[in-house]
Amino acid sequence: MTRLEHAAEFARLAEQLHSEPQEERTLGRIVSLALQTVESADSCSVTVSRGKGKLTVAAATDEVAGRIAALHQQVGEGPYLDVFSTFGMVSVDDLTLDARWPLLTRAAADLDARSLLSIRLDLSDPALTASLNLLADLPYAFDTNDLAIAGIFARHAASALDVARQGDSLRAAARSRQIIGVAEGMLMQRFGLTLDQAFELLRRYSQTHNIKLRVLAERLVESGQVPAVGDVADNLQRAFGLENPPPES
Repeated sequence: MTRLEHAAEFARLAEQLHSEPQEERTLGRIVSLALQTVESADSCSVTVSRGKGKLTVAAATDEVAGRIAALHQQVGEGPYLDVFSTFGMVSVDDLTLDARWPLLTRAAADLDARSLLSIRLDLSDPALTASLNLLADLPYAFDTNDLAIAGIFARHAASALDVARQGDSLRAAARSRQIIGVAEGMLMQRFGLTLDQAFELLRRYSQTHNIKLRVLAERLVESGQVPAVGDVADNLQRAFGLENPPPES
């Protein structure tokens, strides 16, 4: 392919990667398109970790890709972990012979994965680390051209994942504001309060019982109403789910 054809191809890929507005769907599209882009790869996964926490499999094209990713967490070593402390890419020509990660090599001996390429996804959230991981059934499957193409794809994938995560955050924030607004309306109608007074009532209960305002509002909306008969404080407690409240989400 010419440089112009390569540019056009990656422009098309960028459009496809950004076509999904939700993080989960974007992750699925990333691993699927990665196989189309890096033809030497037979399977793919994306792994993520927050801070120094647990490495989790965010998406995988098949069982082998998912199991290899999970083994990294189980044995505590491997390229999916090392990629974050390197220049951002780790290539393995033959996993069965590589001496860098003996525990992983032994654990993955019965899986059809010989070549491996792990690339860090540079996301805007500094607390979140992620990697794109490509596997091939044959040894020495990835050449320098594959590494270059995979590196460019990873940058597009990271950008698409950032956009999807921001979209999810905005939708969650909008839903939270909507739920709180409904809860405020219920309190205004039941007690004849102003908007500010209704919010202050929610805020006070939230602080007193150390429960997020959003969670408190969700419980009130789910309860459907504040009973009009009986002790007001007791009725509010029940409406807010503060009598043996369920675990906070």
